[in-house]
Amino acid sequence: MANSQSFDTEYDLIVVGSGASGKSAALTAARAGLKVVILEKMPETGGTSVYAEGTAAFESSEQIARGVPSNPKYHFPTKKEAYEKFNSYSHCRANFDVIRAFVDNSAETIDILKSLGVVYKDVRIAAYDDPNELWCFHLPEGLGAQCQEILLAAVEKAGVDIFTSTPVRELIKEDGKVVGVVAEDTDSNEIMRIGGKAVILATGGIGNSPALVAKYTWFAQSAYNMNTLTPLQNVGEGLEMALAAGADPTNIVSGGLVAVGARNKSMDSHTGAAGCQPCVWINKTGKRFVNEGVAENIGDIGPYWAKQPDGIVYALLDEADIQRLISEGSEISIGEFVVYGRPLNQLRAELDQDVEDGVAWKSDTIEGLAKQIGLDPAVLSDTVSEYNAACDAGDDPAYFKQARYLRPLKQAPFYAVSMAPGMMSSTGGIRVNGNMQVVNKDYEPIPGLYAAGLDASGLYGDSYNMEVPGAANGFAYTSGRIAARHVISSMKHA
Repeated sequence: MANSQSFDTEYDLIVVGSGASGKSAALTAARAGLKVVILEKMPETGGTSVYAEGTAAFESSEQIARGVPSNPKYHFPTKKEAYEKFNSYSHCRANFDVIRAFVDNSAETIDILKSLGVVYKDVRIAAYDDPNELWCFHLPEGLGAQCQEILLAAVEKAGVDIFTSTPVRELIKEDGKVVGVVAEDTDSNEIMRIGGKAVILATGGIGNSPALVAKYTWFAQSAYNMNTLTPLQNVGEGLEMALAAGADPTNIVSGGLVAVGARNKSMDSHTGAAGCQPCVWINKTGKRFVNEGVAENIGDIGPYWAKQPDGIVYALLDEADIQRLISEGSEISIGEFVVYGRPLNQLRAELDQDVEDGVAWKSDTIEGLAKQIGLDPAVLSDTVSEYNAACDAGDDPAYFKQARYLRPLKQAPFYAVSMAPGMMSSTGGIRVNGNMQVVNKDYEPIPGLYAAGLDASGLYGDSYNMEVPGAANGFAYTSGRIAARHVISSMKHA
C-alpha cells in the first residue's frame, strides 16, 4: 500500500460493524474481488436490522408485480413521491443527495435480497390507522432476523473475513487519508493495526448512549430515562471516530426512531400496547399534555413522551378500557408487534403481574391511584374530572381529542401504567454525501472514509420518518452497497 504505516495485516476494505449496512457493503465489495474484513465488537454478528420488520423501496419489482396495494384506494409511490415525502417530512433539513441515492437504488436492494433467497410476503404500510404512510413497506418472511441470517451466509460464502469481539478503537490517517484502524481482540487483549484502502463505518449510531443522545438530539430531558429497546451496542463509536478524523461537527442531524412502550417491557407487551392506545396520558405533574389521538402514528407518540419532564409518562385506564381491548382489540398498530384490531388477550394476566412488579398500579379510586404513583391526588382528580366532563360533552376543549376516542374513566378499578419512550435507533450523526463518503465542514470528502446505515445522516430531519415505513432498514442495505461501489470505483481509477 502507498503509505509509510506499519500494519499487522492489510485489506482492500475494512467494514466496522456487522449489521445490514456493514454486511451489504462487505458482500458488494467481496463479489467485486476486493479483500474485505468485517470487524464486529459484539460476540456475534447482527445489528439493529435483526429487529427490523420491513424494508422501504420504491418502484420495486414486488410493487410492479402487484400493480396496486391491497387497499385499492391507495397506490404504490413513485420515486418522485418518495423524494417529496423525505423533503417535506424533514422540513427540508434532509440532504437531497442522500435522499436521491437511497430512493434511486432502493428497488435494486429488493432484487438483490430476493436473489439471495429472501421472499416478500407483502408490500403494505406499517400502521393501517395512519393515512399518510407510503405503501412501500416490503415485508419479508421471517422479518429482519431471517434476512440477516441469509445475508450473513452470502457474506461468508463470498470469502469475507469476519472477526467478532473485535472493537475498533480509532482510525489511522496519513496525509489526510484514512488508511486503517486500530482494533482490539477482546478475547486476547491484543491490539492490532489493520490497514485498508478504505474504511466504512457501520456501527449503528448513538441510540444506546444516553450521553450522546443528550448532547446531539433534542431528547436531552429524557435521555437518561428511556426504555432500552435494542441491545446495548449502538453507543456512537462510529460518530466519535469520524469526528476525530475531521468529519463535519456542525451538521449532526439530531433525531431518533423513538418508539414507545411500558417501562422495562418488550415491544410486543400487551400492557405496553394498552398504554399506547388513545386513552389518557399524564406526565409527572399529574396533568394531560397532548391529544392522545396522536397514537394513530407511533412516530408522533415518541417525541411527545420524550419531551415530558424526565421523560416520565403514565397511561391511565379503567376496567371498561381493559375489557374493550381484550374483546375488540388494539385501536393502533405498532408494526408486527401490536397489530391493529388484534385482541390483547394477554392483557389481564400481564397487567396483574406488572402491578405486582411495581411498574403498574391499581386502585378503586383515582385519588388512591395518585398516592400509589406519588402524584398529588387533588391534581390527578381534577385532571380526570375535567377529562370525564369532556367525554360526557363529546368535546375536548383542552387538547381537541377526536370524539371517537373520548371515553370517560369511570369504571373501577383504575390502572396506571408506567410508560416510556425508547430510542430504537438514532437517525443521523456522521454527515455524508450521496456516495456515503464522510465529509468535513466544507462538504469535502475525507479520503478513504465512508459511513452507512444508522451512522450516516442526511435522510431525516429531527426525527425518523414514520410515513416511509422501513426507511431505516432499507437505507441500511442500500447505503452499504452504495458506499462499497464507490470504494470499488475509486480503486479502479486510482
